Amino acid sequence: MRFLSLFCILLFTFGLMPAHARDVAGGKDHPLVGRYEEAVMTLYKTRDYEEQRLLVKPIRSADMRAAAGKRLSPANTLAIAGKAYRIRYEGPAGRSALEVARNFQADMKAKGFQILFECRGKDCSDGGGSELYFALHDESPMGTGDIHSSPDTQVYTALKLTRPEGDVYASVYVIDFAKKPEVLVDVIETQPMEEDKIVFVDAAEMERQIAANGRVSLYGILFDFDKATIKPESKPTLDEIAKFLTSSPDIKVVVAGHTDAKGGFDYNVDLSKRRAEAVVAALAASGISAGRMKPFGAGMAAPVATNDSEPGRTKNRRVELVKALEF
Repeated sequence: MRFLSLFCILLFTFGLMPAHARDVAGGKDHPLVGRYEEAVMTLYKTRDYEEQRLLVKPIRSADMRAAAGKRLSPANTLAIAGKAYRIRYEGPAGRSALEVARNFQADMKAKGFQILFECRGKDCSDGGGSELYFALHDESPMGTGDIHSSPDTQVYTALKLTRPEGDVYASVYVIDFAKKPEVLVDVIETQPMEEDKIVFVDAAEMERQIAANGRVSLYGILFDFDKATIKPESKPTLDEIAKFLTSSPDIKVVVAGHTDAKGGFDYNVDLSKRRAEAVVAALAASGISAGRMKPFGAGMAAPVATNDSEPGRTKNRRVELVKALEF
């Protein structure tokens, strides 16, 4: 009887605890987004720098086919990079997903956000409402959101806040599940990536490393997010490659593109090959014979560091020159 009384006291006391006291350890509301009153935080993830795709159009079957099955593609998203947050809330019981979503929208608009896109129910995709769930659950670099699928009740909102210190993008996904709302919040605070973390490799160092190791890793060739378009700031490294190949006219090289482990295997192999082809084309345009270069896409198959951290993934995203005897 005493045990039962103690159990009842603990149960009563826990029931009176404020929602914040039951939050996941280390979790914090994002100050520009907040939470619905009496909701409990069950997931909190953050990374200092991440690249993500923000859905701003419905998911279409034709776009998925063109993007090798990916639901989030250049056709329906904005590519955004910066400090990233992924936060999940539950409750309170008795509130609908639509009511919670409308409260988030009103509060964030009052803070200066503009709504970029909103969809409800099965209007979020022509392939069935669950496509939105799979997109948010399976294709985020922040990992799964521990959310459920409820196509009939889902409400999704993408928003943007413009500010001098860097724009802020957010998405709010709300569903009804087990008679209470679930909320998944993603926030990206755009900001410049920390640079000068990779040592610049000049032509002489390329020659030295290839003589010693048969290959050299290059981090100075940068591409637009999820594309094979070479960024202008890659020119110094491309110039050094051309200088090296010009001074070593008998050398043939495999130009190998490498990605991190985010995304599907086949997709990354294709992306890395297209990037390698872009490098070969750029070098050929500068006067290097295309016959001396062979583009190759390794995808995620040859990491040089862990893919479980952003510093590791940064090391894995690279272009390598590998000495070849013949093609």
